Amino acid sequence: MVQLGKDDLEKIQNYKGFVMSGSDMSPAINEGDHLVVDLAQTFIISGDMYIVEYKESIVVCRLLLDRDKVTLIFDGAAHTFEEWLKNITIIGRIIEVKSLVE
Repeated sequence: MVQLGKDDLEKIQNYKGFVMSGSDMSPAINEGDHLVVDLAQTFIISGDMYIVEYKESIVVCRLLLDRDKVTLIFDGAAHTFEEWLKNITIIGRIIEVKSLVE
């Protein structure tokens, strides 16, 4: 394990931590899981998980890109949304999920 000090963490400017609220992404991400998000990765890798601003809400979802449209997929919910790419804002790509409960 690598130990990072405060000075080291300040160098990692593109990463931000979030805590999952809700069960829409279960079982991949569960309530209370900690997410590491790369804020610099605002391009879509189809099928990857992102934090997105959508209709004035911040959501965690998978994105599937199809030209100028994107499908927002919620693993733990029966609904998906198709939207024009210009109508969403990608905050960042989730690069790690950590559960604090074993």
